[in-house]
Amino acid sequence: MNLIRQYLVQYNKENKIFDANDLPLWELTHLSLSYKNIIEIDNTMGLEKLTKLQLDNNIICKIQNLDHLVNLQWLDLSFNLITKIEGLNTLTKLTDLSLYSNKITELSGLENLHHLNVFSFGKNLIKEFRAPIDYLKRLKNKLEVLKMAENPFIKVGGSGDQDYKLFTINALQNLKYLDYVLINAQQREAAKQKYNDEDLDKDGGHENKEENKDVDLELVAAKIDSTHKLIERIQDESEDAGKLKILAKYNDSWSLFEQAVDEQT
Repeated sequence: MNLIRQYLVQYNKENKIFDANDLPLWELTHLSLSYKNIIEIDNTMGLEKLTKLQLDNNIICKIQNLDHLVNLQWLDLSFNLITKIEGLNTLTKLTDLSLYSNKITELSGLENLHHLNVFSFGKNLIKEFRAPIDYLKRLKNKLEVLKMAENPFIKVGGSGDQDYKLFTINALQNLKYLDYVLINAQQREAAKQKYNDEDLDKDGGHENKEENKDVDLELVAAKIDSTHKLIERIQDESEDAGKLKILAKYNDSWSLFEQAVDEQT
């Protein structure tokens, strides 16, 4: 008998939930297997009705064999040895996921978790906070509670704590709790001012380029207008038909050039 089912049998024996000879695992909706020294998630077939699964405080290194548990809403894998977020693509009903205190170095594998509301990846090995937050922002889920403290990025530069909080608050507009602390109006305003100002500074260079382009086009247009007037004056004063013919060609060329400039503007 595999380890997980062995614990289930023992749990039933201790709590007398079902008759010893009739253990309907397929009816279970909640299952707690914390502190069981589980090394590998295996042989979970028949547990498809589970909505809550606790596998925290074990020695699990890889998220696997959960694909068929499509009704899971609550999954706790905290305090394990997991290095990569994977094997969650089919768990589209998940609203609460804890990966606290593992060995994860980057966020991935959450693309299908559109209903994720509570997520903890604190106390892992993530060294930079912008990339994971940008990743979460792209997911467009319903995230309201986020735990990310106790990662290495907090110590970077000494001001990491305040920087990651403001950046996160500004990026994830629906967030209500960060590191399980309620986000207040003052924090939201400080985040908005800090990172909106940065965006403006970044866009400033682009705006200046556009302004310079407009100025250049205005100068070209002014030169075309002056040239037209000069050609018209020469045509009026000239008595040489040959010169007029040449000037007419120049006039046609300027007309084509002017048309090209108009198309750019």
